[in-house]
Amino acid sequence: MKKLKSPRSASELRSAQAFMSRLRLDHARLSRVLREVEVQRVRLGIEPAAARAVLGEALKYLVDFMHGHHHPREDLLYRRLAPVRADLADELRELGRDHEGASARIRQLTRALHRLPTRGAAGRAGEQFARALQEYVDDTRAHMRREERAVIYAGVEPWLCDEDWQALSAEVIPDDPLGDTAHLRRHYPHLAAALAEPVRDVSSAMRVAPATGEQHTQSLEALRDGADELIEAYGELLHEGVDLVRANVATLWGAPSPLAAVEALPEMSRRSYEFAARCFTLPSRVALDCASRILGPASVQREPPAAKK
Repeated sequence: MKKLKSPRSASELRSAQAFMSRLRLDHARLSRVLREVEVQRVRLGIEPAAARAVLGEALKYLVDFMHGHHHPREDLLYRRLAPVRADLADELRELGRDHEGASARIRQLTRALHRLPTRGAAGRAGEQFARALQEYVDDTRAHMRREERAVIYAGVEPWLCDEDWQALSAEVIPDDPLGDTAHLRRHYPHLAAALAEPVRDVSSAMRVAPATGEQHTQSLEALRDGADELIEAYGELLHEGVDLVRANVATLWGAPSPLAAVEALPEMSRRSYEFAARCFTLPSRVALDCASRILGPASVQREPPAAKK
C-alpha cells in the first residue's frame, strides 16, 4: 500500500480542510437534533400534539438533509479512501451499509409517527414507537463515534490528492437548514422553536418521577457503561496526543532544510487544531450520551398547573 504525498499546496489544504470541517459541523448539528428527539420522545406521552409537531420536523430534517445529503457526501469520501487505505476498507464498507440501514429506519419511523393516533401516544403503540426512536438515536450516536474515530478525526487528508479533494468539494449540496436561522424558522418552525428553547426551560417544566427498581437498575448500568466509555475516550485522546507529538517531531526532524520545515507548519497546525477540537468534542459527547441513557429510563411528567386563586 503506497501512501500518497501529503497535501502541500494552499488550494489542496483549503479543499481538504473545508470538506472535513463540513462533516464535523454536520455531526455537531446532528447531535443537537438527536438530543431534541430524545426530549420530544419523553414529552410524547404528556403533550402528544406539541411533541408530534417537533418530532415530525426533526425526522423530516434527518430524512432530507442528514440522510439525503450528509451521508451521501460521506459515502463519496469513503469510496475515494478505500483504494488507498486497505486497512480501513472493511470499516468503510460497514459504515456505508449503516447509512443505508439508517435511512430505511428513519423513513419507517416517519411513517410510524404519522400513523400513531394522538390518544395512543401514551399507550402501547406510543411506547413501541418511543422505544424504536431511542434505538435509532443510540445507534446513530454509536455510528457517529465510529466515523469520528476511523475517519473524521483520524487525519485522512494526506491520503487523497488535490484532484480528489477538489472533486469532493465540487459536489453541489444545499446549505444545512440548521446553519440558516431564517430558513429553519420558515421550513421547520416547531423544530426551530424547540432548539432555541434554553435547556433550563425544558428542565424546569418537567420533573422526574421516582424511578422503579428496574429503572434504577437501568440507570446504574448506564452510569457504569458511561464511565467506561469516558475512560476509554480519554485513553484514546492520550494515545492520539502521543501520536501527534511524534508526527510533528518526525515532520520537523525529516525536513531537509529550514524552508521545508516552515512549509510543513500548516500541516502541523492542522493536525494540532483537529486534535484540540477532538479533545473538546469527544468527552462532551460521551458525557451527554451517558446522561441521556441515565435519564432515559425515568418517567417524566409535567408539573401540575398552579391552582387558581
